[in-house]
Amino acid sequence: MRELNLTAEGTAQERILAYLQENASEILADKINNGTTIVKDGKQLISKKTLKEFMKYASDEAKKLTEKGATCACIEDETVYGWSIHYFEEDSIEGTLYNEDGTEYKPIIKSPPKQNSVVANKPKEQDKQPTLFDLIDAQDEEKINKENNTQQIAEVSEILNDLNPRIQQRKEIPQFYSQYLETQKQYPQDIVINRLGDFYEAFGESAVTLSKELDLTLTGRNIGLDERLPMVGFPYHVADNYINKIRDNHSVVVIEQEDIKRLTQTVKANDGNTVEIETGEVLDSSESNPFIELISRLLENKIKYVR
Repeated sequence: MRELNLTAEGTAQERILAYLQENASEILADKINNGTTIVKDGKQLISKKTLKEFMKYASDEAKKLTEKGATCACIEDETVYGWSIHYFEEDSIEGTLYNEDGTEYKPIIKSPPKQNSVVANKPKEQDKQPTLFDLIDAQDEEKINKENNTQQIAEVSEILNDLNPRIQQRKEIPQFYSQYLETQKQYPQDIVINRLGDFYEAFGESAVTLSKELDLTLTGRNIGLDERLPMVGFPYHVADNYINKIRDNHSVVVIEQEDIKRLTQTVKANDGNTVEIETGEVLDSSESNPFIELISRLLENKIKYVR
């Protein structure tokens, strides 16, 4: 059991802590104990998360379930435990921020500078009737201003259009998501899941589909795009259960770093066996041991004879 630098307050937090100490990988334990380095406000900071902050996160996730139309949310322990792994593993979720010297980071709030307004006393001008020449000059000046504004808008638009492709090119997609997109392109009709740390995760349309079919919470991951990428996940230690449920409706492609494995959709046959649709292979059999079947038939005949 790994020792984690977390303080539990109350029974609920103690159960979460016990689960994390039992199941956290070495990488996750290091994140919990030492925090993760992030850059904010131009400074390099350390983000450390607490169980108290996680309980608020879990409460928010529970509220999202009720927003789907239910009047309440009954959440199993495994779901909450899965949230705890995701919360402490996901770097985009900020905890309490500390400076590198260990002191708590407090952002400096800059107040806008005060502007001293000076009101000049202008001498009153006597009302003067504009002449025909004044009106012509005013019309010419308005026309020139409109032309200048139109030209400036066109120039600014041209500059922005020129900069936009360069800005897009600077955004680098993480290697794991590039591999995910390439795999999804290769198997467009399948559900693709990717092993990341202690979780299997699906993204984009696959994530939306699984959130509906398996009642998983649809969250998002920040990978540097304009919007957060839709994502669902489930812990690795219950992966077999979830993958079997996915295969009831889809073929599933599993990415384990460089290893990619495709599992075809399955169906229950009339005899109770699980069969792969594409190959016809029987994955498990409901047939009994022949010896046990023989004993069963003898007993059945004996019962009939007694009757």
